[in-house]
Amino acid sequence: MSLLRLDKVSLAYGHRPLLEHAQLEIRRGERVCLVGRNGAGKSSLIRLLSGEATPDDGSLWVRPGTRIAHLAQEVSPDSGESIFDIVASGLAELGQLISQYHHTTTELAHAPTLALTQRLAQLQHQLEAGDGWRLEQRVEMVLSRLGLDGDASMHSLSGGWRRRVMLARALVCEPD
Repeated sequence: MSLLRLDKVSLAYGHRPLLEHAQLEIRRGERVCLVGRNGAGKSSLIRLLSGEATPDDGSLWVRPGTRIAHLAQEVSPDSGESIFDIVASGLAELGQLISQYHHTTTELAHAPTLALTQRLAQLQHQLEAGDGWRLEQRVEMVLSRLGLDGDASMHSLSGGWRRRVMLARALVCEPD
């Protein structure tokens, strides 16, 4: 069963073609490694597959419901965001709710107020409606498996640890 397929795809930036009538099919369970020289079009192909770019010619088909994630070539710039927030952002809208819930519980533990308690109840309701608890556990599991402290901020990390955070962000959505 195909997850995605490129059929005679062409892509060029300027006068230099990166892909000319490329054919590719990736089936469920296959593992693919993309190797090539700098400037050969590896990142451009990944951008096509993830939907961040469109081909100049040919067709790209992705099985509906297929989850695609990639580890960006550039590491996130020095950010004050928490590692938890960055990893949870790999889950799109529910990831934002999970982050808000995480921060609200932390605030509530330090300074309990009625407003925070009400906000927490509202977030809990939204998470229950969207299967957010399972996803919150997934964020915690990925953080644990990669040895990441969710409360640390991105700016406190070296380049290698930042790359690990970005890997966790890509893995948390359990891509196909």
